[in-house]
Amino acid sequence: MVERVVVGPWRTNSYIYSSAKKECIIIDPGGDEVEIASRVDVLNMVPVGIALTHGHVDHVAALGRLKASYEERGYSLPVAIHSSDRVYLGAGGMDIHRESLEFLGMDEMGFFGSEFPGLPKADVRLRAGDRVFNMDIVVLETPGHTPGSVCFYSEKEGVLFSGDTMFFDGMGRTDLPGGSEKKLRESIEKTIMTLPPETRVFPGHGPFTTIEREKRGNAFFRAVAAQEEQKELQKAVPSAPTSPIPSKPAGKKPAQKKLLVKKVPPKKTAPKKPVSKKPAQTKPASKKPAAGKSTVKKLAAKKPAAKRPSKPARTVADRKGRS
Repeated sequence: MVERVVVGPWRTNSYIYSSAKKECIIIDPGGDEVEIASRVDVLNMVPVGIALTHGHVDHVAALGRLKASYEERGYSLPVAIHSSDRVYLGAGGMDIHRESLEFLGMDEMGFFGSEFPGLPKADVRLRAGDRVFNMDIVVLETPGHTPGSVCFYSEKEGVLFSGDTMFFDGMGRTDLPGGSEKKLRESIEKTIMTLPPETRVFPGHGPFTTIEREKRGNAFFRAVAAQEEQKELQKAVPSAPTSPIPSKPAGKKPAQKKLLVKKVPPKKTAPKKPVSKKPAQTKPASKKPAAGKSTVKKLAAKKPAAKRPSKPARTVADRKGRS
């Protein structure tokens, strides 16, 4: 049985899991401890412990108050976390959470409130292959998001609680102290991808998914699947054998053979007759009369000849006088 309770400022998925009739465990109480305890009561369950996928503040903020509330009711709830993440608990854990919240620009009051009893120390240090509080779930080590990140896997129920290692169509961040993208990718590829495709995955944030769906839709899974397909294609198509190229012994270079080129005599051709070129006859250019001269000549020709004045006829008197 899996029951999800969304809690805290970052809407963390806290889970109530049971493989028995009455007993259950609480996974990642990141806030709203009253809501978590109320849901356990509604299910008529008795919690036997608190298991943490990792130690970030949004997964442990309600841990102290939840543990204290059940102690008041007569229940002792041991806290289990991987040994590499135990530094997030106890008095020293608060200093780490304050640094992380300051890095993210957030106030610790939003997670812990004003009346905060503090974070308890780890009671159980988890390792790979451990059964969690006698339930049918085992620990899978998946470092990367934090050094001690783990997943809880039930082969019988086909269920995986992935924490912040993998989400629906995504994977956890690695920019906080202790994060490693290389280790996170190795955890997903070598641990989570080897699970049956029908396995249901319940992440630390967002909706649940399946291994099969993430192999088809998750960007990381698609990249890995493409690499595997490429490897299979290379195996199926053997490369053509190549003959080894003999190495030349060091020493004098062999003399190059001279190529004999046969000279071909040029063909004899009959001499061409010289072509006599006649001088081009040019017509003498007709002289055009200067502008205005022809008009003057024509006008001159048309003028009537000037008449000489006729001498007056001599009279008898004139003749007498002269004589």
